[in-house]
Amino acid sequence: MSPVSQEELSQIRAQALISAGPKAALRRRARGYLDLFDASNGACMFALVAAHGALWASWYLAAAKLVAAGLAAVDPTGRPAPVKRYRELSAYVTALKDINQLVMVETYVLIHTIKEFGPEAAIAQGIPADLARDYATAMASPQAPAFLRDLFHRHFLWEQERVVSDKLDDAFGAITWPLMRSLCQRPWVWFAYFRVGASMNFRSFTDQAERIEKGLIAYDRAIDFGPQRLARITHVRLRIYPGFKPMRWRSVAEPMV
Repeated sequence: MSPVSQEELSQIRAQALISAGPKAALRRRARGYLDLFDASNGACMFALVAAHGALWASWYLAAAKLVAAGLAAVDPTGRPAPVKRYRELSAYVTALKDINQLVMVETYVLIHTIKEFGPEAAIAQGIPADLARDYATAMASPQAPAFLRDLFHRHFLWEQERVVSDKLDDAFGAITWPLMRSLCQRPWVWFAYFRVGASMNFRSFTDQAERIEKGLIAYDRAIDFGPQRLARITHVRLRIYPGFKPMRWRSVAEPMV
């Protein structure tokens, strides 16, 4: 394969930014993630799970700002002033949307660089060699469930270390309102393919190890639901409504393909 030009790589990143959309465009980003899942031939389970993370965030973060507006006015603990309290939470929400956008961009670049130019081109751009080569393998032919789960785990860890952890810590550190610091550490997470009553409740959202643990739970539940079935239903629902209504389970999960 001939060497990849910087212009070709820049075009992939430019297309990634278009696919990710503006920071606040969480539903658009969910569609972009689903397209990445399809582009990877179903190998990038990270993208499928992340699509539901974006859909959850699209309503949860809006609700959080509404709740914060009320609590900022009535919390009797004193400082900071109510306006500053709300602004801190609003800035935190914006930071989470920024992180979500950046993760989408990096995942797009990863998948499409491998798809168009092969794993060595991705490695040359700083993507871990084992991650790039194993994605190339998984995109070329079906792999064992254990292989795909490990691939998801390594992708999740890579994104945490490359994009998420430092930015999240900085954003959380800027919150001085004690009540909101406590609430932001303990988000209630429920994706549309989770069974009713099976939410993921964080103890410490800024703990990277717990985020990875919860990510693997979301992965396992997507496998149980059936990845291709989940992708099909989510595509349809994104055309109709936001997509956080519970999805109907069946007794036998669809096999990975």
